[in-house]
Amino acid sequence: MMKKTKTTPGASKEDVAAPVAPKRRRKKKAPPSKSGTVAIIGRPNVGKSTLLNILVKFRLSAISPRPQTTRHKILGVLTGEGYQIAFLDTPGVPYKTSHALDRLLVMRSLDAVLEADLAVLVVEPKLPADIERRLIDELQRLNKPSILAINKIDVVKKAELLPIMQEYSRLYPFLEIFPLSALQLDDVEALLDMVVKHLPEGPPLFEPDELTDRPERFLAGEMIREQVFNVCKQEVPYAVAVEIDTFEEQSAEYRGKDYIRAVLYVEKDSQKAILIGRSGEMLKKIGAQARQEIETLLGRPVYLETWVKVYPKWRKDKAFLQRIGY
Repeated sequence: MMKKTKTTPGASKEDVAAPVAPKRRRKKKAPPSKSGTVAIIGRPNVGKSTLLNILVKFRLSAISPRPQTTRHKILGVLTGEGYQIAFLDTPGVPYKTSHALDRLLVMRSLDAVLEADLAVLVVEPKLPADIERRLIDELQRLNKPSILAINKIDVVKKAELLPIMQEYSRLYPFLEIFPLSALQLDDVEALLDMVVKHLPEGPPLFEPDELTDRPERFLAGEMIREQVFNVCKQEVPYAVAVEIDTFEEQSAEYRGKDYIRAVLYVEKDSQKAILIGRSGEMLKKIGAQARQEIETLLGRPVYLETWVKVYPKWRKDKAFLQRIGY
């Protein structure tokens, strides 16, 4: 649009400046949108699930002090200003694969690396061992862009980190090597900035309000299994599989509460006895704590019913593993 020019009083027509087209203001280009899939990989109990839950600001992955709590590849979507990240929390790669379940856990982790645009290898502040070298071999085979996150640095002295960082640098050309504590929000935010920096440009993969591709019944099952790990000792939690048999939202029979019936499978009668406990106290404790977590997750009241069944050697039964979601 042409602007009207102002004339000075008493000026002749010759003295009036010719209209000048206004300068166009250059619109600042918005930063390009970034999006991609990021696999979080590492050994068991290194803090991968804790990191995912903090990053997406929601409790998606089951966590406990016990190793190998995570058995599934969990998607957590984080949408921010100018970026969207599909994080994949993966099962910890076990020391050995003694049965079909262990082999499936390894496959979950390797599939996530193959699928991802970027990998975040989470390690402890120690020199790389066989598991880390195995994962690095996979990163090399796929030529995967990767960030190394050295977690739990609060348990070592700063001087001990340098040789660890040097050794990892020698093994693989990581985009970044970042020491952190996943329990420190500032550290996690700094790691997030690094991830966004190395994301490819592209449109979002999910709707802005999407958080995960997992249904509520799956997440409820994970909350129950988490409490099994938190409450039970010894090896019993590793022999437990959870199947949500019934998930009825706002059941009229239960006064508008969600009704959830879960079956906890174990491999031996002795494990069943431990899981139930004397007078059912152990199972009641698991159920009560899990119900609270599920209600927080869903944001509505829940009636939870739990049963224990024996299924011998279920960890070696491929058909059963497939049936319950592995």
